[in-house]
Amino acid sequence: MYTNAGTLSFDLAEGLVRLGGEARLVVPASALMALWGGASPAARRVFARALGESIGRAAEKRLAAEGPDAPRGMLDASPEAALSELAAAWALAGLGALDIERWGRALVFVVAGSPLGGDGDELCEIALEGALATASGKGVRVVRLERVESRARFFVSSASATARMRAELARGTVWAEVLAELDRPAPRGDA
Repeated sequence: MYTNAGTLSFDLAEGLVRLGGEARLVVPASALMALWGGASPAARRVFARALGESIGRAAEKRLAAEGPDAPRGMLDASPEAALSELAAAWALAGLGALDIERWGRALVFVVAGSPLGGDGDELCEIALEGALATASGKGVRVVRLERVESRARFFVSSASATARMRAELARGTVWAEVLAELDRPAPRGDA
């Protein structure tokens, strides 16, 4: 059985699934969501964060496996290469397709076709936060903006910007308006 950083392998004789050497489970989405629904908020956060961190590590390993001239980390990679490896690791976890949108200076990730559906958006939000933090080595926060059919959008930024976004969404403000406001330069004082 050959494995490298980006290979998902099934060892049927041993009954094992591995991704880059890390043991994996193949679990029905409905069973995972039943467990998720019965878990406390703290347990949900621990589980989803650990899942995301595993995805972030897999993305880092995939990037490093590209050869001696490969970037040393996600922040050294081109945005396209970083997204490609993160999206591949996300897909190998079975969480759907991951893409990115730019809204001015704002970074919005899109998860399409997740088998967890809308009930899994919280899991995806926390897992995405863990994956990005692990892959980049930076403290980032994530907040779900919206779900339209099988696509969910997630805003990625600092703790203060995501807290503001959450507050504005709770007030009923349209997320695109909040992104536009966050994109405006801060007013300058009189010189």
